[in-house]
Amino acid sequence: GAPDDASTQMGPLVSERQMARVLELIGTAEPEGAKILCGGRRSPLDECTAGWYIEPTVIGSVKPHFACFQEEIFGPCVTVVPFDDEAQALALANDSRFGLGAAIWTRDVARAHRVARDLRAGVIWVNAHHRNDPSSPWGGFGESGVGRENGWEALVDYTESKPVCVALDDTPFHCFGGAKRYG
Repeated sequence: GAPDDASTQMGPLVSERQMARVLELIGTAEPEGAKILCGGRRSPLDECTAGWYIEPTVIGSVKPHFACFQEEIFGPCVTVVPFDDEAQALALANDSRFGLGAAIWTRDVARAHRVARDLRAGVIWVNAHHRNDPSSPWGGFGESGVGRENGWEALVDYTESKPVCVALDDTPFHCFGGAKRYG
């Protein structure tokens, strides 16, 4: 729906170029052996023809080495990969050069905290997705970015430290010659 409509749950992508990139990555799924379970194309809805809208897409029968699983799609797309246990789920999630965000869906709060601790992602949601608090840091691991936006951690990106060391007397100082270096 329209991004200026408060009832919209999913709006357009940021640009035509991004829409083409998302559709390209979705388009790699079936040739690699995955199955588009729903969506996978530009939205045909009349109210979506004036923007860069893609239908919400679910891709199943995905293998971990498929491009749709390994790349950051940044579009309304989710890949479904089955796992046998928590350790395998963590291995699948962490076997990526990216790590912007992750969502854990469980009724077991202890499991949620345990999995969150071991996930390599910059922000982790439990039983939610993409709820962001402006006071919480935002940023990824790996190739998903360096540094943090928002929160107190973001202030570091806007500062430069510069130590100034001042000698208070004329006593010779040899940093590697036995002088008391610290304190």
